[in-house]
Amino acid sequence: MRPRFFYGYVILLLCSLNTLFVRGTTGSFSVFYLALLDEFRWSHGVGASIVSLNSLIYASVSPAVGYAFDRFGPRFLLPFAGLLMGLGFAFSGRSNSLWEFYIYYGVIAAIGQGGLGFVTQSALISHWFVRRRATAIGLATMGQGLGMLTIVPLAQLLISRAGWRAAFMILGVLILLAIIPANGLFQRRHPGEVGQLPDGDRVGSDEASKASKNTAHKYQWTVASALRSFPFWSLTVGHIALGSGLFVIYTHVVAHLVDQGLDRLLAAFILGVIGFTRIVGTSLWGYVSDRLGRVTAYGASILLTLIGLACLLGIGLDSPLWFVYVSGILYGIGHSAGNPTYGAVIGDIFAGKNVGTIFGFLEIGFGLGMAFGSWSGGMIYDLAGSYRWAFGLALLCFSVSFLAIQASSAWHQKQAQAIQT
Repeated sequence: MRPRFFYGYVILLLCSLNTLFVRGTTGSFSVFYLALLDEFRWSHGVGASIVSLNSLIYASVSPAVGYAFDRFGPRFLLPFAGLLMGLGFAFSGRSNSLWEFYIYYGVIAAIGQGGLGFVTQSALISHWFVRRRATAIGLATMGQGLGMLTIVPLAQLLISRAGWRAAFMILGVLILLAIIPANGLFQRRHPGEVGQLPDGDRVGSDEASKASKNTAHKYQWTVASALRSFPFWSLTVGHIALGSGLFVIYTHVVAHLVDQGLDRLLAAFILGVIGFTRIVGTSLWGYVSDRLGRVTAYGASILLTLIGLACLLGIGLDSPLWFVYVSGILYGIGHSAGNPTYGAVIGDIFAGKNVGTIFGFLEIGFGLGMAFGSWSGGMIYDLAGSYRWAFGLALLCFSVSFLAIQASSAWHQKQAQAIQT
């Protein structure tokens, strides 16, 4: 008899809570960025270097995060990560120099974000969901959209009312109060800990039998064999490209819109609109990916992303407000396929007892892309006087991220056919 309640849905809610704070606070740096430039009179490139260091640390700790997940489980790892992230934000509010921001936001908060980010959430979901993996990752990462919708405008409101220092400290306290108790009390690593099976299947059902048979015949990856494989390096290139494209936009879109004449609060709200569309987009693309295939779904999403970016590039002083909103909505829906698609493809190929560690090594590429995208956007602005070339770079990066998914999925399909024959 099927259990009345599948505990995997609790895991999805916890993952959504974690991604809400990780993406919301990461995205909020776009509004802190302007306040810090005004306060310290840094160049755009120097200000963006804080995010770049944050991203590099995020990348460098990802393998350790994956190992810690496989070794100790989420019930220890995630509260500890929440502690570091919350303290990093709180102490950022007391910073008076660039090097202090490097320590508190660039290092301490980054380690916490790494522990709460893509690696642990995707690895965790891959244990709880198999047939509906992309849909589950899409639902879990809806928190990213909620974070962009709520935390980014909240950060701008706090900055406007109380200053950037108080805003940093308030966000730090919110992280501590929300992340630590929820994950410490309710996290579980896999369904067996609560006497259940993945996807909520009942013991002896046809679905459970098929899943058990597929698992028995599935190649058991080690970290060494993964590092020698084609899909690992294909997905690494795709991760670098995806991280670069995303963080050119996340870090600089508010500054771009202000540069085009929009009010700062309105520009922050547009970033919130982009986040709001992720609420729909991540679940939509996850569902479509499970139904139509990873390549078809991601190809459609990238096309929409490119159209949205082209519209953002076309915004000028005379652009009507509806056009600005439409641009944000198109880009928001399109780019939200990255997490469910990459998470599902990595889970499809590398699922097993070492999936967390493999996720961690793959996330190095995404972190490097985050660092490059944030830094290059600011540097290109300093050289060219606008963000148009930077947004053009983002167009190229999103295209490369699709080619990587296409190549990795083709390899996986070929291998699956060879095993069946």
